[in-house]
Amino acid sequence: MSFELHPIILIIILIISALYLIYILAFTFGLYNLKEKFFTFNNRNNVKASVLIAARNEEKNIGNLLKSLYNQTFSKELFEVIIIDDHSEDETISIVENFLKEHKDINLKFFKAEKEGKKHAISQALHLAENELILVTDADCFLKETWIESIVNFYKEENCKMILAPVLLSPAGTFFEKIQVLEHLSLIGSTAGSAAIGFPVMCNGANMAYERLAAMEVEKQRKDFNIPSGDDMFLMEYFIKNYGAENVKFLLSKTAIVKTNTCKNISEFFRQRRRWVSKTKSYTSWKILSTAFVVLFFNLSIISLLVSALFSPTLLIPYFLLTFLKFLIDYPLLRNITTFMNQKNLLIWTLPLEFVYPFYAVFTAISGMLINVKWKR
Repeated sequence: MSFELHPIILIIILIISALYLIYILAFTFGLYNLKEKFFTFNNRNNVKASVLIAARNEEKNIGNLLKSLYNQTFSKELFEVIIIDDHSEDETISIVENFLKEHKDINLKFFKAEKEGKKHAISQALHLAENELILVTDADCFLKETWIESIVNFYKEENCKMILAPVLLSPAGTFFEKIQVLEHLSLIGSTAGSAAIGFPVMCNGANMAYERLAAMEVEKQRKDFNIPSGDDMFLMEYFIKNYGAENVKFLLSKTAIVKTNTCKNISEFFRQRRRWVSKTKSYTSWKILSTAFVVLFFNLSIISLLVSALFSPTLLIPYFLLTFLKFLIDYPLLRNITTFMNQKNLLIWTLPLEFVYPFYAVFTAISGMLINVKWKR
């Protein structure tokens, strides 16, 4: 039995492919032209910062985060740390309390969450903050000692409302870890590139900053607190709506990189990615929605060709051609961001990732839309 794709389907695949090419090339262009920042750290500034952290069951990680905050080059007199414990059931609270007893020279404030969920915890911390610039990271992250000072310097230089900054997954030892790191680097590259062309479509709550007063104003308008994930993306949407995309900047600096852990197993990985995807249906920005649509349907096109090839082997040729086209489109973006992150050794895994990614992308997109998710168990 012969099987052929309908000409209309082929035209749709060509249109989606062309759109994917346009979007990724635009992000690559933005990343390529984004200048890396190098700062002279002299601690001479008049900007004070508040670091906000929501923590839930982070006994294995929060000690390292606290140490990296304590070792910041930024003067301890100029920043405060506000940690909100979101109903932890492990030793998170005692670890923070012991740290406070042993390090009295850091302005660290610790509170229990009034409501459940990361968004409410960050909102509670925001209302407790006193300083001009808000920095947000996660409890399982490790910060470069120049993290605060880099972001403050960039804020003074750019005078923008919101700052996005790089996040690196670590370690990258096993094949599973390498694929995670490379896939995540593609997201960071797209975040940087899209922001650089005034078309911000992604951000990462593990490393971002914004003006406190601007965030307080945005808080009055937010309607996403009932959605488990998206504390970062929805906030960025509101900032763009209120202050314009030109006020959202990406800080490309090695001194501002935040590291966080790769997922330990497949189930944890898919739970995380489903949580990220689940919020998509609630976005209102056409830029974000159109990007998500193009990426999803381009990957769906690749899968459709492979499935069709089961009935008509001749369709294996367009399947491999489209997969190779995706590789050619993605590679320049990945090369730029891996070079910046000192992860160029991972580029050899780009082609294998291209064969795996369409199935992962479509599966997480569909399951993320259908399955109810929570921030953390």
